[in-house]
Amino acid sequence: MSASSPTSSRPGAGDPVHCEVLPNGLTVLLHETHLAPVVEVQICAAVGSADERPAEAGLAHFHEHMLFKGTERRGVGEVAGDVEGAGGRINAYTSFDLTVYHATLPSDRLAVGLDVLADAVIHSAFDPDEIAREQEVVLEEIRRSEDSPLQVLGNALFAEAYRTHPYRAPILGSAESVARFDRARVRAFFERWYTPEHLVVIAAGDLELPRFLEEVRAVFGGLAAGSARRERPAEPAQDGLRSVVCPRPFERTHLQLAWPAVGLGHRDCAYLDLLAFALGNCESSRLVRRVRERDGLVERIDAGSYTPLDPGVCLITAETDAGRAPAAIEAAVREVERVRAEPVSEEELETARANFLASEHFERESVAGLAHKLTSFHVLAGDRTAEQRYLAAVRAARAEDLQRVAREYLAPERLTVGAVLPEADAPALDHAAIEAAVARGVEQTARASAVPVRQAIPAAKRARARRGKAGAGPELVSFQLDGGGALHVLPRHEIPVVAARAAFLGGLLAEDAHSSGLSSFLASMWLRGTRNRSAAGFARDSERLAAEIDGFTGRSSLGVTLETPSERLDEALDLFAEVLLEPAFDPEELERERRETLAAIERREDQLGQRVFLLFSETHYRSHPYRMPMAGTQESVSGFDTESVAAHHARLIRAPNLVLAVAGDVEPDALAKRLSTRLAGLERGPFEPPAPAVEDPPREIRRAELRKDRAQAHLVIGFRGITVADEDRFALEVITQLLSGQGGRLFLELRDRRGLAYAVHAGNLEGLAPGHFTVYIATAPEKLDEARAGLLEELARVREAPPAEAELERARRYLIGNFVIDQQRSAVRAAHVALDSLYGLGPDSARRYPEQIAAVTRDDVLRAARRIIKLDAYTEAVIRP
Repeated sequence: MSASSPTSSRPGAGDPVHCEVLPNGLTVLLHETHLAPVVEVQICAAVGSADERPAEAGLAHFHEHMLFKGTERRGVGEVAGDVEGAGGRINAYTSFDLTVYHATLPSDRLAVGLDVLADAVIHSAFDPDEIAREQEVVLEEIRRSEDSPLQVLGNALFAEAYRTHPYRAPILGSAESVARFDRARVRAFFERWYTPEHLVVIAAGDLELPRFLEEVRAVFGGLAAGSARRERPAEPAQDGLRSVVCPRPFERTHLQLAWPAVGLGHRDCAYLDLLAFALGNCESSRLVRRVRERDGLVERIDAGSYTPLDPGVCLITAETDAGRAPAAIEAAVREVERVRAEPVSEEELETARANFLASEHFERESVAGLAHKLTSFHVLAGDRTAEQRYLAAVRAARAEDLQRVAREYLAPERLTVGAVLPEADAPALDHAAIEAAVARGVEQTARASAVPVRQAIPAAKRARARRGKAGAGPELVSFQLDGGGALHVLPRHEIPVVAARAAFLGGLLAEDAHSSGLSSFLASMWLRGTRNRSAAGFARDSERLAAEIDGFTGRSSLGVTLETPSERLDEALDLFAEVLLEPAFDPEELERERRETLAAIERREDQLGQRVFLLFSETHYRSHPYRMPMAGTQESVSGFDTESVAAHHARLIRAPNLVLAVAGDVEPDALAKRLSTRLAGLERGPFEPPAPAVEDPPREIRRAELRKDRAQAHLVIGFRGITVADEDRFALEVITQLLSGQGGRLFLELRDRRGLAYAVHAGNLEGLAPGHFTVYIATAPEKLDEARAGLLEELARVREAPPAEAELERARRYLIGNFVIDQQRSAVRAAHVALDSLYGLGPDSARRYPEQIAAVTRDDVLRAARRIIKLDAYTEAVIRP
């Protein structure tokens, strides 16, 4: 083949992906599928923070920002604004190895997505003034990371685990390095790396492959190839325990244990992923059952395998307090040593395998998921077809394979331990304490794993039957269940998965100051065992079925969700019904849940972006339940007992209060029969919906301030909002979008033009009672007054005049386009149907959403803005140093 000809491979029977390499080296990957009228387009630059030179720390991430800051033919804000105006979403992310620019759009607007992304990647302006402004934004992002315990911990751990390899440096860079960026340095990095041999164009979804290919060739075919090549030093083998301890002004202690591992393309990647799942990636895993549930040493613990381009790490992450930290490290090491000493059981392996393969189905529900997988395997594994080898390894993995990789990679002498803990507790944990804890964990397992003389116990093998999937049915079918409940079914047979949502009126509306958080506590207790199964047994059985069952609670409702492969639906429905009909409310489990909830309440003091909204709510509302935090307070949660939880369940979980929605691969009539039988025991007595008195909105300016020793200031300004049934609901959503998003007024003015913040947005929360409309900004403390004035100026602008028709159209398209994008997932559809029906809007209300948004006029926006935004009667909440 001549050097000037493209190379390509077209989709075959077992490969739905078209792959083409243009003569200049640019790769095109296309996956055509027509499950929904949605398409994802991505441009991946195969360059990340690990490719930066010493004076370039943070430049890869900085380019992620700058490519949104205008091109030769688009001004500041128009890159994001054009996609959002087409009804799409646009964003980008930077990792150690790549920078990805991606957009999800309605399929009839694909050309807009390609044009915008290509324009940004090829023709960015790199205006010096915008570089200066964006430096301020990135500095705010760095400050924000310094206020996050897990980001502080992750940066410190990687700097210790990697001594030579550039994975040791933060992706964001440092404040000092970012402050030194100028146009020459930014442009040089761009010209070195953003050349066709480092670029991959990916599209997945409802596209016409030949037409899209032609457009890609026309746009990118004339680019000249470059000469940059990755040059990274290899990390020397670790031969001894390492540790790093970071005292900070946080409330909780966070731990991470890391072992050097492999990259995504390595043959052991799949085995390490399965091992991580068995160790700590689910409720029935060893770390959760033994370290959290049995020993009570942590509030949260999980395991994962991070596999980038070069060798990554296997991680265990836990949250505890400083007093229990050494014992938690000891217990985690003990469990790792156990999987090195003896193979996992067949049941553990099959649970991990089933959930991995189920996650494949769920990921394929969205075109963004399809495109992301193509990007990851092509760039990080070196070959998009590596995914097939990965999945084959998952399907064929044996317990002996997991033990082999545990022995090879998870040796204690290759361990790095990191900790972030409150400054006052710093003396409780140092390298000597960590070293002693690791040694105890290794010694315990060595003693327990000693093989008795002349004794061997063979492992039991169990075959697992597979069930067939349900048949077809109409689009939306509704049933009245015996006892008064409603069932709505949306059949979707394209993907073999099912999502269900059982919703009940309740949530905050059913609470007062003494019972604050009780709905959330109840939703968590549902998963802590039934009369037929212990908490561990329930977790094992649901994960064996690859079924996700979870409780949820909100401002006006609570309930249970289910996602499962359709072939396991019958057994999954048994568990789903048990949660509602036979919760155990075991006293020991209740104490575990209380301990975890109290830790979460303490933890929210470190999550200032959330904490400031709690401060706003408790200031904005004086008596209404919407003033209370969803998780409750230390005082209220400390008072919960079995009787109060059971009484709350009995009050709300009744047949007349039930709306059940199911979407996915089901046959409606058969499903209705099964559910009617399973839910026959649901209490049928009379039900009185919770209806606390509506509180008048503030008629004055209210202010609240909280001081925290942190790097950033957080500000919320808000107003009394509306109910879900209000006629101005859709106009207010449009106002929120006009202000939010990367093309919104707040982003363009306060972030892009003034460089005041990394995070700034508007929000609208509705409920059965009036909710609230807010604007939020996180900024440097010295910029707080300017940020406040900027927010109020933009709010005043919304009240003063209607938006231009073009701006209004962009907002409408964004909302409609994102609605269509979200509808790819059965779980989203089930949620819409259940809650809309529960709130009296009708089970098919969501179907009218696009036309209702499209009907919003400029006058509607102005009327709603003047009704809601009262600049003489707002509530302000501030958290600052």
